[in-house]
Amino acid sequence: MYHDLSCHDLSGDRVTVGNDAARLAWNDTLEALLAHAAATPEHLARTLEADPGFALAHAAKGLMLLSLARPELLGAARDCLAKAQTAMTQRPVTRRERMVTEALALWLAEAPRQAAQRLEAILESHPLDVLALKLSHGLRFMLGDQAEMLASLRRVAPGFADSHPLSGYVHGCYAFALEEQGFYAEAERTGRRAVALSPRDAWGRHAVAHVLEMTGRSEEGVAWLGDSRNWAHANNLRFHIVWHLALFRLERGETAEVLRLYDEDIRGEQTDDYRDIANGASLLARLDYAGVDVGSRWEELAAKAESRVHDGRLVFADLHYALALLGAGQHDAAETIARGLVEDCQTHPSGERREAARNGALAAFGLIAFHEGDYAEASRLLGSARSGLVAIGGSHAQRDLFEQAHIESLIRSGNHDRANHILSERLARRGGWNLYASRRLTQLHSRPSGRTAALAVAATPLAIAH
Repeated sequence: MYHDLSCHDLSGDRVTVGNDAARLAWNDTLEALLAHAAATPEHLARTLEADPGFALAHAAKGLMLLSLARPELLGAARDCLAKAQTAMTQRPVTRRERMVTEALALWLAEAPRQAAQRLEAILESHPLDVLALKLSHGLRFMLGDQAEMLASLRRVAPGFADSHPLSGYVHGCYAFALEEQGFYAEAERTGRRAVALSPRDAWGRHAVAHVLEMTGRSEEGVAWLGDSRNWAHANNLRFHIVWHLALFRLERGETAEVLRLYDEDIRGEQTDDYRDIANGASLLARLDYAGVDVGSRWEELAAKAESRVHDGRLVFADLHYALALLGAGQHDAAETIARGLVEDCQTHPSGERREAARNGALAAFGLIAFHEGDYAEASRLLGSARSGLVAIGGSHAQRDLFEQAHIESLIRSGNHDRANHILSERLARRGGWNLYASRRLTQLHSRPSGRTAALAVAATPLAIAH
Protein backbone atom coordinates (compact mmCIF):
# COMPACT_ATOMS: atom_id res chain seq x y z
CA MET A 1 0.00 0.00 0.00
CA TYR A 2 1.21 3.50 -0.82
CA HIS A 3 1.72 5.88 2.09
CA ASP A 4 2.05 9.60 1.38
CA LEU A 5 5.36 10.45 2.97
CA SER A 6 5.25 14.07 1.73
CA CYS A 7 8.80 13.50 0.54
CA HIS A 8 10.90 16.16 -1.09
CA ASP A 9 13.83 15.57 -3.42
CA LEU A 10 17.11 17.44 -3.75
CA SER A 11 15.35 20.17 -5.73
CA GLY A 12 13.10 20.80 -2.76
CA ASP A 13 10.07 19.64 -4.72
CA ARG A 14 7.57 17.10 -3.45
CA VAL A 15 7.80 13.63 -4.97
CA THR A 16 5.26 10.84 -4.52
CA VAL A 17 7.56 7.96 -3.64
CA GLY A 18 6.42 5.02 -1.58
CA ASN A 19 9.39 4.80 0.78
CA ASP A 20 12.52 6.59 1.89
CA ALA A 21 14.85 4.16 0.12
CA ALA A 22 13.32 5.20 -3.19
CA ARG A 23 13.60 8.88 -2.27
CA LEU A 24 17.29 8.55 -1.44
CA ALA A 25 17.99 6.59 -4.62
CA TRP A 26 16.05 9.23 -6.58
CA ASN A 27 18.23 11.97 -5.10
CA ASP A 28 21.30 10.02 -6.20
CA THR A 29 19.73 9.77 -9.67
CA LEU A 30 19.19 13.53 -9.90
CA GLU A 31 22.75 14.35 -8.91
CA ALA A 32 24.14 11.70 -11.25
CA LEU A 33 22.01 12.93 -14.16
CA LEU A 34 23.30 16.47 -13.70
CA ALA A 35 26.87 15.22 -13.31
CA HIS A 36 26.57 13.10 -16.48
CA ALA A 37 27.68 10.24 -14.27
CA ALA A 38 28.08 6.75 -15.70
CA ALA A 39 26.21 5.49 -12.63
CA THR A 40 22.96 7.30 -13.52
CA PRO A 41 21.16 4.18 -14.88
CA GLU A 42 22.21 2.22 -11.81
CA HIS A 43 20.75 4.83 -9.44
CA LEU A 44 17.55 4.98 -11.47
CA ALA A 45 17.27 1.19 -11.40
CA ARG A 46 17.68 1.26 -7.60
CA THR A 47 14.92 3.87 -7.40
CA LEU A 48 12.46 1.74 -9.35
CA GLU A 49 13.47 -1.41 -7.50
CA ALA A 50 12.68 0.32 -4.22
CA ASP A 51 9.40 1.70 -5.59
CA PRO A 52 8.13 0.14 -8.86
CA GLY A 53 5.08 2.42 -8.70
CA PHE A 54 7.05 5.69 -8.84
CA ALA A 55 5.60 7.30 -11.97
CA LEU A 56 8.11 10.15 -12.19
CA ALA A 57 11.05 7.75 -12.32
CA HIS A 58 9.44 5.77 -15.17
CA ALA A 59 8.80 8.97 -17.14
CA ALA A 60 12.32 10.24 -16.56
CA LYS A 61 13.74 6.93 -17.73
CA GLY A 62 11.71 7.14 -20.93
CA LEU A 63 12.97 10.65 -21.65
CA MET A 64 16.55 9.58 -21.02
CA LEU A 65 16.15 6.65 -23.42
CA LEU A 66 14.83 8.92 -26.18
CA SER A 67 17.80 11.25 -25.75
CA LEU A 68 20.05 8.42 -26.96
CA ALA A 69 18.47 8.71 -30.46
CA ARG A 70 18.41 4.96 -31.01
CA PRO A 71 15.34 3.52 -32.78
CA GLU A 72 15.65 0.20 -30.99
CA LEU A 73 14.96 2.00 -27.68
CA LEU A 74 11.59 3.39 -28.79
CA GLY A 75 9.79 0.30 -27.52
CA ALA A 76 11.42 0.59 -24.11
CA ALA A 77 10.51 4.29 -23.95
CA ARG A 78 6.88 3.47 -24.79
CA ASP A 79 6.95 0.88 -22.03
CA CYS A 80 8.16 3.56 -19.61
CA LEU A 81 5.24 5.77 -20.64
CA ALA A 82 2.77 2.92 -20.09
CA LYS A 83 4.20 2.17 -16.66
CA ALA A 84 4.12 5.85 -15.67
CA GLN A 85 0.52 6.21 -16.81
CA THR A 86 -0.51 3.04 -14.97
CA ALA A 87 1.27 4.19 -11.83
CA MET A 88 -0.60 7.50 -11.93
CA THR A 89 -3.93 5.66 -11.83
CA GLN A 90 -2.87 3.82 -8.70
CA ARG A 91 -1.39 6.67 -6.71
CA PRO A 92 -2.07 10.40 -6.47
CA VAL A 93 0.77 12.35 -8.09
CA THR A 94 1.73 15.99 -8.24
CA ARG A 95 0.99 18.15 -11.26
CA ARG A 96 4.70 18.48 -12.09
CA GLU A 97 5.11 14.69 -12.09
CA ARG A 98 2.17 14.37 -14.45
CA MET A 99 3.68 17.01 -16.75
CA VAL A 100 6.96 15.09 -17.05
CA THR A 101 4.92 12.08 -18.20
CA GLU A 102 3.11 14.33 -20.68
CA ALA A 103 6.48 15.49 -22.02
CA LEU A 104 7.47 11.88 -22.65
CA ALA A 105 4.21 11.27 -24.50
CA LEU A 106 4.79 14.33 -26.67
CA TRP A 107 8.30 13.28 -27.64
CA LEU A 108 7.08 9.79 -28.47
CA ALA A 109 4.41 11.44 -30.63
CA GLU A 110 7.21 13.09 -32.68
CA ALA A 111 6.73 16.52 -31.05
CA PRO A 112 10.05 17.06 -29.24
CA ARG A 113 9.79 20.85 -29.19
CA GLN A 114 6.40 20.61 -27.47
CA ALA A 115 7.98 18.17 -25.03
CA ALA A 116 10.63 20.74 -24.17
CA GLN A 117 7.95 23.40 -23.74
CA ARG A 118 6.02 21.09 -21.40
CA LEU A 119 9.09 20.57 -19.25
CA GLU A 120 9.80 24.30 -19.17
CA ALA A 121 6.19 25.00 -18.16
CA ILE A 122 6.96 23.05 -14.97
CA LEU A 123 9.67 25.61 -14.15
CA GLU A 124 7.10 28.40 -14.03
CA SER A 125 5.68 27.05 -10.78
CA HIS A 126 8.66 24.91 -9.73
CA PRO A 127 11.69 27.02 -10.72
CA LEU A 128 14.12 24.78 -8.81
CA ASP A 129 13.05 21.56 -10.54
CA VAL A 130 16.44 20.36 -11.81
CA LEU A 131 14.95 17.33 -13.57
CA ALA A 132 12.72 19.46 -15.81
CA LEU A 133 15.56 21.93 -16.30
CA LYS A 134 18.17 19.35 -17.33
CA LEU A 135 15.85 17.35 -19.58
CA SER A 136 14.59 20.44 -21.41
CA HIS A 137 18.17 21.71 -21.72
CA GLY A 138 19.17 18.46 -23.40
CA LEU A 139 16.18 18.51 -25.71
CA ARG A 140 16.78 22.10 -26.80
CA PHE A 141 20.41 21.18 -27.48
CA MET A 142 19.37 18.28 -29.72
CA LEU A 143 16.93 20.57 -31.58
CA GLY A 144 19.40 23.41 -32.07
CA ASP A 145 17.08 25.73 -30.12
CA GLN A 146 19.91 27.86 -28.76
CA ALA A 147 17.87 30.99 -28.05
CA GLU A 148 15.21 29.06 -26.13
CA MET A 149 17.86 27.06 -24.29
CA LEU A 150 19.36 30.31 -23.03
CA ALA A 151 16.01 32.00 -22.35
CA SER A 152 14.99 29.17 -20.05
CA LEU A 153 18.26 29.27 -18.09
CA ARG A 154 18.19 33.07 -17.84
CA ARG A 155 14.80 32.77 -16.13
CA VAL A 156 15.69 30.14 -13.56
CA ALA A 157 19.46 29.99 -12.97
CA PRO A 158 19.63 33.22 -10.90
CA GLY A 159 17.18 31.64 -8.45
CA PHE A 160 19.66 28.93 -7.47
CA ALA A 161 21.62 30.19 -4.50
CA ASP A 162 25.10 28.80 -3.89
CA SER A 163 23.65 26.93 -0.92
CA HIS A 164 21.41 24.81 -3.17
CA PRO A 165 23.00 21.33 -3.39
CA LEU A 166 22.73 21.26 -7.19
CA SER A 167 23.42 24.93 -7.92
CA GLY A 168 26.77 24.31 -9.59
CA TYR A 169 25.25 21.94 -12.13
CA VAL A 170 22.53 24.43 -13.03
CA HIS A 171 25.13 27.12 -13.63
CA GLY A 172 27.04 24.65 -15.79
CA CYS A 173 23.98 24.38 -18.04
CA TYR A 174 23.65 28.16 -17.98
CA ALA A 175 27.29 28.54 -19.01
CA PHE A 176 26.83 26.27 -22.00
CA ALA A 177 23.68 28.10 -23.11
CA LEU A 178 25.52 31.43 -22.85
CA GLU A 179 28.47 30.10 -24.85
CA GLU A 180 26.33 28.81 -27.68
CA GLN A 181 24.78 32.27 -28.03
CA GLY A 182 28.20 33.93 -28.12
CA PHE A 183 28.26 35.48 -24.63
CA TYR A 184 31.75 34.15 -24.07
CA ALA A 185 32.93 36.25 -21.11
CA GLU A 186 29.74 35.65 -19.14
CA ALA A 187 29.80 31.98 -20.08
CA GLU A 188 33.35 31.54 -18.86
CA ARG A 189 32.65 33.24 -15.52
CA THR A 190 29.51 31.18 -15.04
CA GLY A 191 31.20 27.92 -16.01
CA ARG A 192 34.15 28.42 -13.71
CA ARG A 193 31.74 29.24 -10.88
CA ALA A 194 29.77 26.08 -11.70
CA VAL A 195 32.82 23.84 -11.42
CA ALA A 196 33.91 25.55 -8.20
CA LEU A 197 30.48 24.89 -6.67
CA SER A 198 30.14 21.35 -8.06
CA PRO A 199 33.54 19.78 -8.87
CA ARG A 200 31.74 16.84 -10.54
CA ASP A 201 30.10 19.18 -13.04
CA ALA A 202 31.53 17.70 -16.25
CA TRP A 203 29.04 19.70 -18.36
CA GLY A 204 30.16 22.99 -16.83
CA ARG A 205 33.81 22.09 -17.35
CA HIS A 206 32.92 21.23 -20.93
CA ALA A 207 31.16 24.60 -21.34
CA VAL A 208 34.34 26.46 -20.40
CA ALA A 209 36.28 24.30 -22.87
CA HIS A 210 33.84 25.48 -25.55
CA VAL A 211 34.57 29.11 -24.66
CA LEU A 212 38.30 28.52 -24.88
CA GLU A 213 37.86 26.77 -28.24
CA MET A 214 35.69 29.51 -29.72
CA THR A 215 38.02 32.29 -28.52
CA GLY A 216 41.22 30.66 -29.82
CA ARG A 217 42.84 29.97 -26.43
CA SER A 218 44.32 26.53 -26.97
CA GLU A 219 47.04 26.85 -24.33
CA GLU A 220 44.48 27.60 -21.65
CA GLY A 221 42.31 24.82 -23.03
CA VAL A 222 45.02 22.22 -22.58
CA ALA A 223 45.57 23.42 -19.01
CA TRP A 224 41.82 23.49 -18.25
CA LEU A 225 41.45 19.87 -19.37
CA GLY A 226 44.75 18.75 -17.92
CA ASP A 227 43.43 16.42 -15.22
CA SER A 228 41.13 13.62 -16.34
CA ARG A 229 40.19 12.86 -12.73
CA ASN A 230 37.79 15.82 -12.98
CA TRP A 231 35.53 13.80 -15.29
CA ALA A 232 36.48 10.21 -14.51
CA HIS A 233 32.98 9.64 -13.11
CA ALA A 234 31.28 10.70 -16.34
CA ASN A 235 29.46 8.63 -18.92
CA ASN A 236 30.54 8.98 -22.55
CA LEU A 237 30.72 12.73 -22.05
CA ARG A 238 34.24 11.94 -20.88
CA PHE A 239 35.14 10.88 -24.44
CA HIS A 240 33.75 14.17 -25.73
CA ILE A 241 35.79 16.16 -23.22
CA VAL A 242 38.92 14.42 -24.47
CA TRP A 243 37.75 15.30 -28.00
CA HIS A 244 37.93 18.95 -26.93
CA LEU A 245 41.42 18.35 -25.57
CA ALA A 246 42.35 16.81 -28.93
CA LEU A 247 41.08 19.94 -30.72
CA PHE A 248 43.34 22.08 -28.55
CA ARG A 249 46.26 19.75 -29.27
CA LEU A 250 45.48 19.86 -32.99
CA GLU A 251 45.40 23.63 -32.83
CA ARG A 252 48.96 23.44 -31.46
CA GLY A 253 49.97 21.09 -34.27
CA GLU A 254 50.57 18.13 -31.93
CA THR A 255 49.11 15.52 -34.22
CA ALA A 256 50.91 12.53 -32.73
CA GLU A 257 49.29 13.36 -29.39
CA VAL A 258 45.93 13.83 -31.10
CA LEU A 259 46.17 10.32 -32.56
CA ARG A 260 47.14 8.93 -29.16
CA LEU A 261 44.12 10.60 -27.55
CA TYR A 262 41.94 9.22 -30.33
CA ASP A 263 43.15 5.64 -29.89
CA GLU A 264 43.35 5.53 -26.09
CA ASP A 265 40.44 7.72 -25.04
CA ILE A 266 38.12 9.02 -27.75
CA ARG A 267 37.75 5.56 -29.34
CA GLY A 268 39.27 3.57 -26.48
CA GLU A 269 35.81 2.06 -26.06
CA GLN A 270 34.56 1.44 -29.58
CA THR A 271 30.85 2.06 -29.00
CA ASP A 272 28.24 2.82 -31.63
CA ASP A 273 26.70 5.67 -29.62
CA TYR A 274 26.11 8.50 -32.06
CA ARG A 275 27.95 10.99 -29.87
CA ASP A 276 31.04 8.79 -29.78
CA ILE A 277 30.97 8.21 -33.54
CA ALA A 278 30.57 11.97 -34.04
CA ASN A 279 33.66 12.60 -31.90
CA GLY A 280 35.69 10.12 -33.92
CA ALA A 281 34.48 11.01 -37.41
CA SER A 282 34.77 14.76 -37.01
CA LEU A 283 38.27 14.48 -35.53
CA LEU A 284 39.47 12.16 -38.30
CA ALA A 285 38.08 14.54 -40.92
CA ARG A 286 39.92 17.45 -39.32
CA LEU A 287 43.11 15.39 -39.35
CA ASP A 288 42.53 14.55 -43.01
CA TYR A 289 42.20 18.26 -43.81
CA ALA A 290 45.46 18.84 -41.93
CA GLY A 291 47.23 16.33 -44.15
CA VAL A 292 47.64 13.69 -41.45
CA ASP A 293 47.58 10.00 -42.38
CA VAL A 294 44.97 8.44 -40.08
CA GLY A 295 45.62 4.90 -41.27
CA SER A 296 42.75 2.43 -41.05
CA ARG A 297 40.85 4.27 -38.32
CA TRP A 298 37.96 5.16 -40.63
CA GLU A 299 37.14 1.48 -41.14
CA GLU A 300 36.28 0.88 -37.48
CA LEU A 301 33.94 3.87 -37.40
CA ALA A 302 32.32 2.93 -40.69
CA ALA A 303 31.61 -0.58 -39.45
CA LYS A 304 29.62 0.93 -36.58
CA ALA A 305 27.92 3.52 -38.79
CA GLU A 306 26.89 0.91 -41.35
CA SER A 307 24.39 -0.58 -38.94
CA ARG A 308 22.94 2.89 -38.26
CA VAL A 309 22.18 3.90 -41.86
CA HIS A 310 18.41 3.60 -41.37
CA ASP A 311 18.21 4.99 -37.81
CA GLY A 312 16.59 8.29 -38.77
CA ARG A 313 16.26 9.58 -35.21
CA LEU A 314 18.60 12.60 -35.25
CA VAL A 315 20.01 14.43 -38.28
CA PHE A 316 23.18 15.35 -36.40
CA ALA A 317 23.81 11.63 -35.93
CA ASP A 318 22.90 10.79 -39.53
CA LEU A 319 25.44 13.26 -40.90
CA HIS A 320 28.24 11.86 -38.78
CA TYR A 321 27.35 8.31 -39.79
CA ALA A 322 27.60 9.49 -43.41
CA LEU A 323 30.93 11.17 -42.69
CA ALA A 324 32.32 7.95 -41.19
CA LEU A 325 31.11 5.91 -44.15
CA LEU A 326 32.62 8.33 -46.66
CA GLY A 327 35.93 8.26 -44.80
CA ALA A 328 36.06 4.52 -45.41
CA GLY A 329 35.00 4.85 -49.03
CA GLN A 330 31.48 3.52 -48.52
CA HIS A 331 29.75 6.07 -50.75
CA ASP A 332 26.64 4.00 -51.44
CA ALA A 333 25.78 3.68 -47.74
CA ALA A 334 26.37 7.40 -47.24
CA GLU A 335 24.10 8.14 -50.19
CA THR A 336 21.40 5.97 -48.61
CA ILE A 337 21.50 8.28 -45.58
CA ALA A 338 21.40 11.37 -47.78
CA ARG A 339 18.39 10.08 -49.76
CA GLY A 340 16.64 9.21 -46.51
CA LEU A 341 17.09 12.80 -45.40
CA VAL A 342 15.54 14.06 -48.64
CA GLU A 343 12.54 11.83 -48.04
CA ASP A 344 12.25 12.89 -44.41
CA CYS A 345 12.28 16.60 -45.24
CA GLN A 346 9.18 15.98 -47.34
CA THR A 347 7.17 13.35 -45.47
CA HIS A 348 8.34 12.87 -41.87
CA PRO A 349 5.57 13.40 -39.28
CA SER A 350 7.88 15.48 -37.07
CA GLY A 351 8.16 19.12 -38.11
CA GLU A 352 11.48 19.30 -36.29
CA ARG A 353 12.81 16.34 -38.27
CA ARG A 354 11.61 17.83 -41.55
CA GLU A 355 13.34 21.14 -40.84
CA ALA A 356 16.60 19.52 -39.78
CA ALA A 357 16.54 17.04 -42.66
CA ARG A 358 16.20 19.85 -45.22
CA ASN A 359 19.55 21.30 -44.24
CA GLY A 360 21.02 17.91 -43.39
CA ALA A 361 20.31 16.60 -46.90
CA LEU A 362 22.20 19.51 -48.43
CA ALA A 363 25.15 18.89 -46.12
CA ALA A 364 25.10 15.13 -46.73
CA PHE A 365 25.14 15.47 -50.51
CA GLY A 366 27.79 18.18 -50.09
CA LEU A 367 30.02 15.76 -48.20
CA ILE A 368 29.42 13.11 -50.86
CA ALA A 369 30.38 15.55 -53.64
CA PHE A 370 33.49 16.51 -51.68
CA HIS A 371 34.61 12.90 -51.36
CA GLU A 372 33.90 12.33 -55.06
CA GLY A 373 36.14 15.27 -55.96
CA ASP A 374 33.35 17.53 -57.25
CA TYR A 375 34.46 20.48 -55.16
CA ALA A 376 32.37 23.12 -56.92
CA GLU A 377 29.20 21.15 -56.20
CA ALA A 378 30.38 20.45 -52.65
CA SER A 379 30.94 24.15 -52.00
CA ARG A 380 27.50 24.98 -53.43
CA LEU A 381 25.67 22.40 -51.33
CA LEU A 382 27.59 22.97 -48.10
CA GLY A 383 27.23 26.72 -48.60
CA SER A 384 23.47 26.33 -49.04
CA ALA A 385 23.26 24.31 -45.81
CA ARG A 386 25.47 26.69 -43.84
CA SER A 387 22.95 29.16 -42.42
CA GLY A 388 20.36 26.55 -41.43
CA LEU A 389 22.58 23.81 -40.11
CA VAL A 390 21.97 24.83 -36.49
CA ALA A 391 18.66 22.96 -36.82
CA ILE A 392 20.49 19.61 -36.76
CA GLY A 393 21.49 20.21 -33.13
CA GLY A 394 24.91 19.84 -31.60
CA SER A 395 27.23 22.69 -30.71
CA HIS A 396 29.03 25.31 -32.76
CA ALA A 397 32.29 23.45 -32.14
CA GLN A 398 30.79 20.21 -33.43
CA ARG A 399 29.16 21.76 -36.49
CA ASP A 400 32.43 23.54 -37.27
CA LEU A 401 33.44 20.36 -39.11
CA PHE A 402 30.91 21.23 -41.83
CA GLU A 403 32.31 24.76 -41.97
CA GLN A 404 35.78 23.35 -42.53
CA ALA A 405 34.49 21.04 -45.25
CA HIS A 406 32.86 24.05 -46.91
CA ILE A 407 36.11 26.03 -46.76
CA GLU A 408 38.11 23.10 -48.14
CA SER A 409 35.67 22.72 -51.04
CA LEU A 410 35.87 26.44 -51.82
CA ILE A 411 39.66 26.30 -51.91
CA ARG A 412 39.77 23.13 -54.01
CA SER A 413 37.27 24.52 -56.50
CA GLY A 414 39.33 27.70 -56.88
CA ASN A 415 36.83 30.04 -55.19
CA HIS A 416 39.57 31.80 -53.24
CA ASP A 417 37.73 35.06 -52.63
CA ARG A 418 34.87 33.36 -50.80
CA ALA A 419 37.26 31.09 -48.89
CA ASN A 420 39.35 34.12 -47.91
CA HIS A 421 36.24 35.93 -46.62
CA ILE A 422 35.07 33.01 -44.47
CA LEU A 423 38.57 32.31 -43.15
CA SER A 424 39.07 35.97 -42.24
CA GLU A 425 35.75 36.00 -40.38
CA ARG A 426 36.74 32.80 -38.60
CA LEU A 427 40.07 34.27 -37.51
CA ALA A 428 38.42 37.46 -36.24
CA ARG A 429 35.84 35.52 -34.20
CA ARG A 430 38.64 33.66 -32.47
CA GLY A 431 40.57 36.75 -31.55
CA GLY A 432 43.13 36.27 -34.30
CA TRP A 433 44.17 32.84 -33.09
CA ASN A 434 43.25 29.83 -35.20
CA LEU A 435 45.84 27.58 -36.78
CA TYR A 436 43.50 26.24 -39.43
CA ALA A 437 42.43 29.70 -40.62
CA SER A 438 45.84 31.35 -40.40
CA ARG A 439 47.59 28.55 -42.27
CA ARG A 440 44.98 28.42 -45.01
CA LEU A 441 45.03 32.21 -45.41
CA THR A 442 48.82 32.26 -45.63
CA GLN A 443 48.77 29.55 -48.28
CA LEU A 444 46.01 31.25 -50.27
CA HIS A 445 47.82 34.59 -50.25
CA SER A 446 51.14 33.09 -51.29
CA ARG A 447 49.91 31.07 -54.31
CA PRO A 448 48.49 31.99 -57.71
CA SER A 449 44.81 31.40 -58.38
CA GLY A 450 43.42 28.55 -60.45
CA ARG A 451 42.16 25.03 -59.82
CA THR A 452 45.58 23.34 -59.94
CA ALA A 453 47.02 25.82 -57.47
CA ALA A 454 43.92 25.50 -55.30
CA LEU A 455 44.31 21.74 -55.10
CA ALA A 456 47.95 22.22 -54.18
CA VAL A 457 46.93 24.51 -51.33
CA ALA A 458 44.38 21.97 -50.11
CA ALA A 459 46.96 19.19 -50.22
CA THR A 460 49.49 21.12 -48.13
CA PRO A 461 49.67 19.70 -44.59
CA LEU A 462 48.59 22.14 -41.92
CA ALA A 463 50.05 20.20 -39.02
CA ILE A 464 53.40 21.27 -37.67
CA ALA A 465 54.33 18.24 -35.55
CA HIS A 466 53.49 14.83 -36.97
